[in-house]
Amino acid sequence: MIPRAATPRSRASLPAAGVLTAAALVLGGCSAPGDATSGEPTSGGASGAVVAGAPEELQRFYTQTVAWEECTFEVPAEGADDALRCAEVEVPLDYDDPGGETTTVVMSRLPAAGEARGSLLFNPGGPGVSGVDAMLSAEYMVTDDVRAAYDLVGFDPRGVGRSAGIACLDDEELDALRAAPAPDPADRPAEEIRAEYERIGAECVRNAGELVAEMGTESAARDLDVMRAVLGDERAAYLGFSYGTHLGSVYAELFPERVGRFVFDGGVDPTLGSGEATLDQARAFEENLRHWVRHCQTEIRGCVVGGTTVDEATERIQELIASVADEDVTAPDGRRVSAANVVEGVLAPLYSTRTYPALDDALARAFDGDLSALMRLSDSIHGRDPEGRYTNNTTLAFTAVTCLDRSAEDVTDAQMAALQEELEQASPTFGPYLGYGDAMCQGWPVGPEEEPRPIDAAGADPVLVVGTTHDPATPYAWSEALAGQLDAARLLTYEGWGHTAYTSGDPCVQEAVDGYLLEGELPPEGATCP
Repeated sequence: MIPRAATPRSRASLPAAGVLTAAALVLGGCSAPGDATSGEPTSGGASGAVVAGAPEELQRFYTQTVAWEECTFEVPAEGADDALRCAEVEVPLDYDDPGGETTTVVMSRLPAAGEARGSLLFNPGGPGVSGVDAMLSAEYMVTDDVRAAYDLVGFDPRGVGRSAGIACLDDEELDALRAAPAPDPADRPAEEIRAEYERIGAECVRNAGELVAEMGTESAARDLDVMRAVLGDERAAYLGFSYGTHLGSVYAELFPERVGRFVFDGGVDPTLGSGEATLDQARAFEENLRHWVRHCQTEIRGCVVGGTTVDEATERIQELIASVADEDVTAPDGRRVSAANVVEGVLAPLYSTRTYPALDDALARAFDGDLSALMRLSDSIHGRDPEGRYTNNTTLAFTAVTCLDRSAEDVTDAQMAALQEELEQASPTFGPYLGYGDAMCQGWPVGPEEEPRPIDAAGADPVLVVGTTHDPATPYAWSEALAGQLDAARLLTYEGWGHTAYTSGDPCVQEAVDGYLLEGELPPEGATCP
């Protein structure tokens, strides 16, 4: 979950104006499953304990049969498993009207490498990120032991990617949206942002109809239970990262009796409003930037940012961003480079210490006048390929889900201006470009009916929550808060930097998570890794 800079908006229930994190892979569509004549195995027709408790009017969805067929990707990941198969699941468009229109959710499944004990449903984050695409890198998402024990199932939530994904703007229009200047009360006031997103939202509704109003996390969680039944599991096993922890939490609240072994990595606090979430993230990303600067100054000869202090080095980066905001800068491909692009290009490599070298290289080029590497990093967040095509709908799917999950109706322009001042104090580098996200959702054609509230999932089996002490996108306090709200949860603390912990490769974290997924053994109270 990256805050979405400068293009005023709000990544995963979540940052109000932030840069959004998406899979770095450039991928295409999954073929429709068709019928079962291809010889591939089918799933579904579940009955008995698997569908017990499902309302009568939803039985046809819970007992449907799906066919698994070969997935098709424009650019498959190197080394992707040939056993990966995709299938479509039919779900109600509106769960309050199950006899009405329907939509589809696409799943991708890797059969267990050993004897399967059931399915492990997987969500990589978002909102708006493709779990189908993420399965191309499944070997990096779970350990070999988990891969051997479970059928691993990714999915594109409703309205995202292959799941009848909403379409709103063409490629040129998305380029123009990302090149917009940062919000400013004098030059780009909140009213202008509201008008812009009213126009964009109207295009989304024109192209996707009622689906735009039905993309909230609660509907996605209800889809998740249909998937569980179609896969033939009496209880769900689930691994969610970042926004995926929020989706899993909502599922546990709705279906506590269906919760099996759930792991949430990089918890989201469901009680936060968008302004609070953005402020927390701004502080955390600033902290991670300063960590990168210290690493560069102490570990790399001829560190690109130079300076004798961390403050001097971060000020140089701030000056670079401000210079782009103040001047008309053009990329080699002719696009205007915005401050948002540069901010996103700096933020993206801060997700992991393993991508620090990408920031070294991009800033070295930028200080020499070449912003192309920072632009490529910004493009990867939004799914834009080198030919200028947007290969997914992450950017506006993020907006659609966020505005359905977080209320902005009562936030005044004065409150947005006050938050902007707080952001600039908390994060001198990123804060100036992260404000006024609530204005986006005030212009969006549909909004939420409820305010943020605690989730306790009373009656569910224990959930393992993993929090990283220096996580830039889901600050550690969020995992603490989520674990404290859940009726039954155990918090595992990872002392480290970067977003989420299980995929960091830390053996202590992996052993603890695998212990729960495979043996049902929770780490002791107060457990810390490494």
